[in-house]
Parts: sequence; structure tokens; C-alpha cells
Amino acid sequence: MNCDSLATDFFLIAYDEIRDCPALDPYRLTCGLVGAQLAELVIAGLLTVREDRCVLDTGKRPGNLSRGATLTLDNITREPRRHPVRAWVDTLGPSVTELVCEELVCCNVLTVIHRRSLLGRRQACLAVADPSAVRKPGIILRTMLRQPATFTLEGAILLLLLTTLGAEQLLEPEVDRNAVRSISAQAGEHLAGPLVQLRAGLSEASAAISLAVRR
Repeated sequence: MNCDSLATDFFLIAYDEIRDCPALDPYRLTCGLVGAQLAELVIAGLLTVREDRCVLDTGKRPGNLSRGATLTLDNITREPRRHPVRAWVDTLGPSVTELVCEELVCCNVLTVIHRRSLLGRRQACLAVADPSAVRKPGIILRTMLRQPATFTLEGAILLLLLTTLGAEQLLEPEVDRNAVRSISAQAGEHLAGPLVQLRAGLSEASAAISLAVRR
């Protein structure tokens, strides 16, 4: 199984080794994971985003997609109506998150352990199985930030996901937050139209949940 995907990379960048859990709140995490799966489909030419609506490119056939991207594509294919990015985040978030965790466990990057809760109940939790693999996506992205000429499209998308969701702190202290935002703004100027639309949809989804929390 190939665990090298935008979604698994995003999850690992957000993963807190000390607490053995993501350092992002659940909704921003699912925004990032579903956004990564949608971006994977856009890069593959299987999907486009127009006016915040996900539109299939039916002239293409799926290639070597991650399980999460395949799940996302299958759901969009079965839905007769076109829905905005936020709707897909809400619909697919739990399933995509579960699949990404399963992929990382199957690849022996993370493992499942059981702990006792305060009430004495056994709970299944994630833990690090391969520390170097867990840290690798973050190290690669921080290296690109220090050497912007080395940025790949995938690296730029991961950076834009983090800044769109207000998660730049995940790259500190090695990289200054202001530098992250500056480089992200420059990267955003070179995005293709569908990725710009995708980013706008994720920004709207993230802003909506932030407003709901404040209320």
C-alpha cells in the first residue's frame, strides 16, 4: 500500500508525537484531509472546481489513486447534483479521516494501542510506530520553505492547505509563521484555476466552523 499521498502527508504534519493525536481540531483536520483528496483528483485531471462546485471530468479514467481519493471520487460520481466544497467536507470528513488513519497503520507508520480511560474502559488510540516516517513530510515541507526554489506542486498544496486553515503554527518553531504566510501567498499566485476555487471553498468551510464555535 502506498502511504505517500497529500492526505497522509497532511495528517502527519498535523500529528503531535507527544500527545499521540492530531494537533488540529477535528473539523480543521477533516477540512485539510478532504481538501487534500480533492486536490489529488484535480491534479490527476479527474475533477475540477467551478464556482465552488466540484465537477467531474468524465473524459478521464482513474489512475493510481489513494484509497481516500478513490472514496471521494466514487461519492462525487454517484451524486447527480454538483455540491460545494464545504458539503463534501461535511459528508466525507469522518470516512476520509478513518481511511487515512487505516492507511498509516497498514504501512506501519502509526500503530493502534489500547489505553485505560479515567473510568477504566479500554480505548483504542493511535501511537507512533515509525518516528522517521511520521516526521518526514514536515521535514520536507520545512526544507522547501527554507529553499523556495525547490517547491513541488504537492508541497505548495500542503502549504496552502495549512495557511488556508490557519494552521501555520504546525511548522513552528523551525519556520517563522510570517515567512510561511508570505511564501504561501506567492505560491497561491501560481495556482491553476480549479485549485484556487478549491482553496476558496476550504477557506469558507473553515470560516463557517470558526464562526459557529464563537457563537
